[in-house]
Amino acid sequence: MMSSDREVIITRVVKAPRVLVFNAWTDPVHLEHWYGPDGFVTKTISMEFRVGGKWKFTMTGPDGTVFPNLVVYKEITPVERIVHDHGEREGHVMFEATITFVETDGATLITMRSLFLTKEARDLVVEKFGAIEGGEQTLARLDEYVKRIR
Repeated sequence: MMSSDREVIITRVVKAPRVLVFNAWTDPVHLEHWYGPDGFVTKTISMEFRVGGKWKFTMTGPDGTVFPNLVVYKEITPVERIVHDHGEREGHVMFEATITFVETDGATLITMRSLFLTKEARDLVVEKFGAIEGGEQTLARLDEYVKRIR
């Protein structure tokens, strides 16, 4: 679902309490078990989960390609919302991500909103890299992970 030509919005209801889902999203011990599309392995290099803090990590694809990633946290409202810039290295922002967590009858509605700098940048990741499918797979992996650790 797109609300503008520069956005990708992906939602999923995860059958787990919001605090558990938020913790799985913010603790590198948890993130490495589920973060990324099917077949990808995430490895945290360093993480400071605070406004202005950084999460440096790699994602290794099924073919062995290693993708460096850098998240810089801009806003954190515990158990409710995270806003961060996402890029490959210092000074390079590919998109701004806003992740919200809404409790709904013991489950959690997650909304991931990625806002790209241009329509062309958004179209590239959607068409060439399967960003929508990858995001849906990532949230499905989170859903499966929190079911196992409940």
